[in-house]
Amino acid sequence: MVAIRSLALILTYTIGMCGLIPLFPWLTTTPRVILAIAFIVGFWQDRKHEWQFKPWMQNCAIVPFFLYYVMQFSKANPVQPFVNVLAIMLAVRLSGEKTVRHSLQIHALSLFCLASSSLYDLSPLFLVYLGFLLFLVAVALVLLTFQSQDADMQVSASDLRKILTAGLAMPLLAIPLLLFFFPLLPRTQLPLWNFLSPPAAQISGYSDKVETGGQAQISEARTLIFRAEMQKLPQQQLYWRGTVFNRMEKQRWMRDRNVPAERPLFSGQTVTQTIYPEPSTSRTLISLDRPSMISVWRVSSAPDGVFEYGGSYGRRVTVTAISKPAGTVGVERLINKPFYLHLPEDIPSRISQLAGDIRRRGTSDRQRLELLETYFRNGNFRYALKDLPTGDRALETFLFEKRRGHCEFFASSFAVLLRGAGIPSRLVGGYLGGEYNELGGYYQVTADRAHVWVEAYLEGSGWHRIDPTSFAVNAGEVWGSKSSRSLLFKLRLAIDSIDHAWNRSVVSYDFEQQIRFAQNAGQKLQQINPLRTMRRLLPYLALFSVCCAMLIIFRTTVWFRPREERILRRFLKRVAAEYGMHVDLPGLGLIEIAKAVDITQVHEFTSIYATALYHDRRLSNADYARLIELLDMSWESPLQ
Repeated sequence: MVAIRSLALILTYTIGMCGLIPLFPWLTTTPRVILAIAFIVGFWQDRKHEWQFKPWMQNCAIVPFFLYYVMQFSKANPVQPFVNVLAIMLAVRLSGEKTVRHSLQIHALSLFCLASSSLYDLSPLFLVYLGFLLFLVAVALVLLTFQSQDADMQVSASDLRKILTAGLAMPLLAIPLLLFFFPLLPRTQLPLWNFLSPPAAQISGYSDKVETGGQAQISEARTLIFRAEMQKLPQQQLYWRGTVFNRMEKQRWMRDRNVPAERPLFSGQTVTQTIYPEPSTSRTLISLDRPSMISVWRVSSAPDGVFEYGGSYGRRVTVTAISKPAGTVGVERLINKPFYLHLPEDIPSRISQLAGDIRRRGTSDRQRLELLETYFRNGNFRYALKDLPTGDRALETFLFEKRRGHCEFFASSFAVLLRGAGIPSRLVGGYLGGEYNELGGYYQVTADRAHVWVEAYLEGSGWHRIDPTSFAVNAGEVWGSKSSRSLLFKLRLAIDSIDHAWNRSVVSYDFEQQIRFAQNAGQKLQQINPLRTMRRLLPYLALFSVCCAMLIIFRTTVWFRPREERILRRFLKRVAAEYGMHVDLPGLGLIEIAKAVDITQVHEFTSIYATALYHDRRLSNADYARLIELLDMSWESPLQ
């Protein structure tokens, strides 16, 4: 026998843990300590059945914490005080007696705690915890219903299985309704967790300016920036375009928004991408270089191939882009050369002399570009993130002394020398490469892949993509290493593909997708031909009819019925034939039949059959064999 109260108590603690585990990493130290103490104290009191903490004590204990965290509430910090108070309220309830009322309060607070964890992070694990918690709550509610009738009730193992089955059936029946209403019900376009808990101020590794000489070393972060569903491409085509820096002041490259008009001419292979950026404050849309079109709500574009999103900060969007990754984009008419040749007046003399020498030696822009590329290839330049040139003359130090730096040094110095040599140029900021997930069919691009390269204009052919960092002597060591294909790596890819599917199908699902869903459904309905559809469905309808007919035969034929029913029908049929007692007489039962017939074999038959019936079990093989034997006997011996 199993005590209902003990099982309900175990479920209550489990529900509390399920609601707190996802929220625990985001709590401050005080509520964490209180929660640990509350679990220990509550468990100890439940084992001893001595509850030292009365309900009025618990209510009084919550008040000072509530007032303390209310004082911390502010517009800049709206979430942390709220979740801390919620966790402490749950801890206080767990530390006391688990009556039916208090258990229900613990269930509700656990659900609120789990929901609050989504203010910080909404991963697929949230759905796992939510589903598990709902199943536990459904079973606990059934147990608490029995506990409210009798606190000391105990049930057998078979009865307990029925109770658990009834509790689990409730959430299972709700799943089809959930799947049906998910694409239909309205929802906010700005997720609540992003609204209350704003995203990071800026994408890590990506900036709205390029400035060399600010720091001697930089660190890299593997923060996810975006995923792009597309075909797998060679590494030399994986340049992800973000913004263009077209104006230089001192050592800083910036973007002048008064971009001269130009009309690009695209050619070559077309690559379509579906991009899922992570929420950020940046409005720049990233896509494969170079995009000819980006499809998203409220998008604006510039002549130099920069696309910006005009929607709300921090919301998840789905971007469809069409790109030509060849690396060369023609221009219909001549560009504004003075705009792309402008240099600040304080360019170091050694840089100006080098640019002038290249200009004199080359007879055309293409030859001058080749001379500059040769200078970088033969100059023993190294890609590095430490011991970088600093100060106001960092570019000069990089070119003529240290000859080590990251992509901003390579691209910035290369573009300066191009302009000094009379070749229009600009910098492009974005990302390079990415890790391809074979399971999901998408590239995963992280912050450490932020990159800057150069576009040089050659009259007659247009803008050419040039990556000066590739001329470094250790460029192969930087980009040539292959990712590990260990079991752990494959597991990480599988987990990331699940996370991507969750974000794409659930988190990013908004009103726009609902409209597209309705439009697609309407178009498919209009394409339906009733006659053709009926012809296609005819074999399935015939199969369904055959299955229904077989089910009817199965239910109505005696030989397909349980053996308990078959042997009872045989018994009643013999009673009716030999003694004229029909089974449809009102009030007639087995006991009444035995008394009326008063035959030894009939009494024994009804005794064996009733014993199994009233104990809610099936007949054993021995019982069934004895009943068959009794029916085969002659009923001539009355009970003495």
